[in-house]
Amino acid sequence: MGRLSDKVAVISGGASGIGEATVKLFIEEGARVAFSDRDRQRGIALSKEIKSRGGDVLFVEAKMELEDQAIAFVQRGADHYGQLDILVNNVAIRMFQTVVEASQESWDTILSVNVKSYAFCAKAAIPLMHARGGGSIINIAANNAVIAGINTVQYDTTKAAITGLTRGMARAHSIEGIRVNAVCPGPTYTPFHMKRAKTEGLNEEAFKEEFARPLMIKRPGTPKEIAACILFLASDESSFVTGSCLFADGGQTAM
Repeated sequence: MGRLSDKVAVISGGASGIGEATVKLFIEEGARVAFSDRDRQRGIALSKEIKSRGGDVLFVEAKMELEDQAIAFVQRGADHYGQLDILVNNVAIRMFQTVVEASQESWDTILSVNVKSYAFCAKAAIPLMHARGGGSIINIAANNAVIAGINTVQYDTTKAAITGLTRGMARAHSIEGIRVNAVCPGPTYTPFHMKRAKTEGLNEEAFKEEFARPLMIKRPGTPKEIAACILFLASDESSFVTGSCLFADGGQTAM
């Protein structure tokens, strides 16, 4: 029996990186999973891969920044499986602009994807979880919530907002048996960063070494390591944990 046996989870941004690792780990732990992603091709491929191994998964293509699509995604997962126990808000985009360079349009875009989509999915999920007697919501923030990235003022702002959203929802919905927590990853080597390495003309090892320079643990994290933190907060092992922000960043924020 897995730690998520008889549980149903919905996961946004689940087709690559941390999201993909979380989908796969939840399946391994006995959950049935609905996941969304804007990358239709990758979403379909991942769904087929998991089903070929006997996992119960549903892929939904959706633009999570749109309220109707975010709500429909959560509802579709719940309807498909007949219940909802876990929501993982993972979708995110980055923009590399200073506050002087950033336009209203770019602010609207990143806030819609990185913050509003979390609220929209939670808006749909909370009543469904309440009907089940409780549930767990995990919001993926970043250690950028408390430390500044390089030329990522908009991304940093949204990640700080997610931690505030997490605390506010935790306090509002604990009476309904719903726990709300955040995971704040630090440098994690995902396909996004693989592309960055190629763009910067660095081989994988050189990029990882530079990426991990500010960490106590002198290597970047892996998506599976972050997924393990998400699993803990989704499972009953964290039954006394709510309103928290778990930093999984190789010690960066402690230095």
